[in-house]
Amino acid sequence: MERKFKLALIVAFYLSKYDLKAAQDLGYKSRRQAFRGVGEKINVNHNTIKHMRDQFDTVLSHRAGYHQSPLPPSRAEVVEKYSFLSEMALFEIVKDILNVGMENNENIESYVKVLEEVEEKDNKNKRKAKVSTEYTTRGITGIKAEELFLTKFNEGKINGFSDGALIDTRQDGTGYDFKLPGDPDIYFEVKGLASVKGGILFTDKEWAVAEEKQEEYILVFITNISEEPNIQIIRNPYMKLKPNKSIYTTITVNWAVDASQLKS
Repeated sequence: MERKFKLALIVAFYLSKYDLKAAQDLGYKSRRQAFRGVGEKINVNHNTIKHMRDQFDTVLSHRAGYHQSPLPPSRAEVVEKYSFLSEMALFEIVKDILNVGMENNENIESYVKVLEEVEEKDNKNKRKAKVSTEYTTRGITGIKAEELFLTKFNEGKINGFSDGALIDTRQDGTGYDFKLPGDPDIYFEVKGLASVKGGILFTDKEWAVAEEKQEEYILVFITNISEEPNIQIIRNPYMKLKPNKSIYTTITVNWAVDASQLKS
């Protein structure tokens, strides 16, 4: 994959995630104008930008996107690495790409490096004839799974765990999605798959909390979300499951304040 297409994937993800607002924040009046403007800046056909955007739509709720097609491994990896950035951070990354583009730049090189690793995974998956979209994270189908769990819990349809008020901890970085106060407290981690089969990913924090909480840690595994959801409850997944460890290079954005601004 050429360098410009690797960078185009990041821009297309931003355009998908924030839709018309993203286009307007970049100075364009419409989505179509954004496709053309972005394409001109990074020398990628505007239809290719739109096609990439549409593929990312499969993980978002505001448009159906290519809902009939699996998300290619490179696109899934972009979601994995960029979906947890703030809107401001992602906007700054896209501005870097559009304003600096093909020039040598430390930030640009870091974005390309991550996606070079993605390309290696793409090629590896092709050789093994294995599609990485068997695996999922919250950025792909997890949100739908979490909302479905909430609905079923409130309807009293989660066997053995339907009494009490759930505490939503999804934005707290706790290593679990929901807490059910009690004696003892119960901790729910929700994972989802769009299809009927496939694997799931735990973050290191989630797996560490699963080890700590043991019987009080509940994995809610929901498959076939888009068709006929099936909910499986696994108590103490740390003891019952044997995952393989993977180490990923991730994008982290820090905001630096120059010392001159801190003088009293």
